[in-house]
Amino acid sequence: MENNALVSVVITTYNRATYLESAIQSVVQQTYKNIEIIVVDDGSTIDYAAAICSKYPQCTYHFKKNGGLSSSRNYGVSVSKGAFIAFLDDDDLFLPNKIALQVALLTTKLNIDCVHSSAMIIDANDVPTGEIIGASALKEHKRTGNVFWNALGVWVIKSPTPLFRREVFSDITFDETILVGEDVDFYQRMFYRHKVFYVKEPLALYREDDDPNRLSKKTAQYVGLETKIYSNFIKMGIKNPFTLYKIALRLAQAGISRLNTAGGAPIVTISKWKLFLNPFYYVKNLNNLKK
Repeated sequence: MENNALVSVVITTYNRATYLESAIQSVVQQTYKNIEIIVVDDGSTIDYAAAICSKYPQCTYHFKKNGGLSSSRNYGVSVSKGAFIAFLDDDDLFLPNKIALQVALLTTKLNIDCVHSSAMIIDANDVPTGEIIGASALKEHKRTGNVFWNALGVWVIKSPTPLFRREVFSDITFDETILVGEDVDFYQRMFYRHKVFYVKEPLALYREDDDPNRLSKKTAQYVGLETKIYSNFIKMGIKNPFTLYKIALRLAQAGISRLNTAGGAPIVTISKWKLFLNPFYYVKNLNNLKK
């Protein structure tokens, strides 16, 4: 595949005009130029995105009924034309060399279907905080290749960093019934079927601010997510009982840990032997463990 292939960047937005144009500009300013920008407005009740998009020839605006981030990303993929696909939230930014570096890697590493990286944290005013999110030097090797068992219940790709081959979305899409934590579910399933490559240098800027409406801050709404993830693995057709046992155990452990860090009482304590003997029960009943 030639390394001048079309790249589709899907930017989702909903009632947040503050940063959208900066996000678009960070794509326009890429050193790699064969890019289409698809802005998906998830049913905003204020009018801002169309006017911003009209300023940029490579940017197209799509309005859809409100359905959440999963439906917006799936919609963006469905109308895209690129051989490679990236996602960008409307408050995050790409660094200028991101797409060029990732396209070059995907062009040469034909067994890899996704390139991801670390990200630099910025505040509400675009000022770097000095923090970088990504793997430590001792664990970088665990984020390249078949990372499924390294990642399950432990980590996922940070949202503004990956570039995918289009083929990934022929068998893995975002679950539109999951409104919080959809990326956790998507990436765990993607890791099961696709190899990835990790770049240690930051290729994107990830914004952290005090906005209480940020999905990442709604930790209580993540409780029980692992139940849905397990169900989606079953739907993928995984039948090996040992594989399913390991998946259930990892997700049950992660789900109980999430339950105990989300706030509220009492703390759920389950002996490791009960968990080991029947992880299927616990991963299927996470929402009932505090009741």
